[in-house]
Amino acid sequence: MNTGQRIIQLRSQRNWTQKELAKRVNMNVSVMNRIESGERPIKGDELTAIADTLKVTADYLLGRAEEAPSSAADQENGLIQHIQKISPDAEAMLRDMAVLTSEEIKDVYDYMLFKKSRRKD
Repeated sequence: MNTGQRIIQLRSQRNWTQKELAKRVNMNVSVMNRIESGERPIKGDELTAIADTLKVTADYLLGRAEEAPSSAADQENGLIQHIQKISPDAEAMLRDMAVLTSEEIKDVYDYMLFKKSRRKD
């Protein structure tokens, strides 16, 4: 399996489109397309950004390490899929959060903790 195929596989596991991954790594979607198809070699900074976003090592993407992504990444993916099932608008909310500052994201998280603390389970 080549680098592009690994990227496609990991992206698909997260139910991300090529456009979504390109946006997350701040890359033009046509460049992402050419990397995934093998038409264009991946540059070092692109490799790092994609590996970080997909929560794998650069060595894994390059095929130097056959070890599958970490169990933490698998758990995160499972949690994301669960959230998507119970809230169809979850992806839209996450996309909207991408434009927030770190302070604003902290405020959102604090509000979530507040709501959780008030819940009677």
